[in-house]
Amino acid sequence: MLGDHAEQDVAFELCPIEGSQGTFKILQYSLLYADNHILAGSNTDSQWLVQAFDMLTKHYPITLGHRVQLPDKNIIVVSQDDRMKQRVYQHAENLSVAEFDEIKYHRNLWPPALDQLLSEKTANIDCLTSAVITRLKNGYLITLSVSHIVADAAGVAVLLHQWASLAKQLFPGGSNSHGNIMPKLPVDFDHSGYWKKLKSYPSNSHPYVDHVQGQDFGNLDDIQTKLASYYKTGTLEDKEALSMCVLCVSAADIANIAKQFNPASATSPLHGVQILYALLWQRYVMAALGVCSTARNYEAPTFLNLLHNTRSLVSSPDYVGNGVSTAYVSSTITEIIETPVIELAHKIKPFINSVTPGAAVHMAEAICDTESMFAVKAVYICSTAASHMTISNASRMPFYDIDFGLGKPEAVIWGSRPTEGMSSWLPNKDGGVVINFGIKDDIYNALKRDRGLNDFVSFVN
Repeated sequence: MLGDHAEQDVAFELCPIEGSQGTFKILQYSLLYADNHILAGSNTDSQWLVQAFDMLTKHYPITLGHRVQLPDKNIIVVSQDDRMKQRVYQHAENLSVAEFDEIKYHRNLWPPALDQLLSEKTANIDCLTSAVITRLKNGYLITLSVSHIVADAAGVAVLLHQWASLAKQLFPGGSNSHGNIMPKLPVDFDHSGYWKKLKSYPSNSHPYVDHVQGQDFGNLDDIQTKLASYYKTGTLEDKEALSMCVLCVSAADIANIAKQFNPASATSPLHGVQILYALLWQRYVMAALGVCSTARNYEAPTFLNLLHNTRSLVSSPDYVGNGVSTAYVSSTITEIIETPVIELAHKIKPFINSVTPGAAVHMAEAICDTESMFAVKAVYICSTAASHMTISNASRMPFYDIDFGLGKPEAVIWGSRPTEGMSSWLPNKDGGVVINFGIKDDIYNALKRDRGLNDFVSFVN
C-alpha cells in the first residue's frame, strides 16, 4: 500500500521515461462541431458524449488516475470509487458555432467562464485525463485534456478517435444506438513494454544529448524547482510570461512557398512544409536576435528539434502512450542568418522522419538520467537566450475525420500551455496548417514586421 491511499485504490509505478519532468504537461485539444439536430429543434443533450467517455476511460483505467510523487518513485493512483468524479465537465455558452469560429484562435476573446474552465485543466498536472463538453447554441466544443504521462499527440488523437467511435454509436436516434456499441479498441498501452522494446536496440550518439551533457547549468536542484513551477504555471519567476501565438498557413500558401523557394531547375523540389520548417526557424532566430542581441554568442550552437513518432519502430501504430523521440538539427546563429532558406531546408530534410531506434534509445537514456534530463530542459526553459525551436507536426493526423455523430469538426484548436520555442502544428480545415507557437510578445511582434515571413503566413492573434 502506498502512503495514505485507500485500500481499494490501484497504484501503477511508472517506468523512468514517462515519469520524467518532460512529461509534466497537459496536452489539450478542442474540436468544434455544428449540430443540425439542435437547429432542427431536437432535445439532444450531451449525455451520449459522457457515456462514451466513461466507456473509453474504463478501457484504459490508468487515464482516471492522478499522479503521486513519492520519495523514490513516480506513482499513478487510480481510485476504484467515483471513477467519473470531476472527470467530465458539462458547460454551456450563449454563442453560435459561427460566432465561436470567429474567435477560436483569440483566447482573450473567449467567454471568461469557458477560458477559466479549460485553463484549470491545463494547470492541474496531477489529474491525468479530463473532458469538457461545452454546449453552444447550435453545436458543441468538445475538449480533451490528457497528461503527457499518459499519451503524446498521436496517442491523444487515438483516444479522440476511440471516444468519437463510441459516441457515434450512442448518438440519439442513430442507427446503432441500441446495438453492440463497444468497438474493438487497441490495447497496446504498456509503457514499460514500449521501453523494453526500445532498450533492445543499441544506443547511438545523439548530437543534442552530446551537446548538453557535461555542461554546467548551475544548481540542478534549483532547475528542478523551476521546472516544477514552470509546468504548473506556464512561466518562470525570472522570465517573461509567454504567449501562445497562432500562425495560419493555407494550402495555397504552402504551394506558394514551394513555388517561390524551389529553383525552377530543381529535379526533386522540396514540399512547401519542409521549406516552412527552415523559413520559420531562420526568421525566429533572427527576430530573437534583434530583441536580445546582447545575450548572443553568434557561434554558439542552436538547435531545431523535430519530434518523431517512433511507434512503427518498436510498437503498433495505434499504441496510445508516449512514442516520441527527437532529431536535432544543429547550426550556429551565423549559419542560420547567412544560409539561404532553400539550402537550410535541404540541411533539415535528412532529419525529417528519419529517427533511428539507436538515436531514440540515446535520447531516452538521457531523459531517464536525472542530471542529463535537467540539462536538456535547462537549455530550453532556463537559458537566457531563446534560439532553440521545437516542431511537433501533427498536421497530417486525421483530426478532421473525428466524428462524434455530429459530422466532421469545423475546427481543431490547441489549448496547451506555451513552452518557449515550442511550435505545435495542427491541420487546417482547408488542408493547410495552424502553427501554435510559444513565444515572447516582443519576439512575436518582430516576426509580424518581418516581410520575409509574413508574405507567406497569416498572423492570427
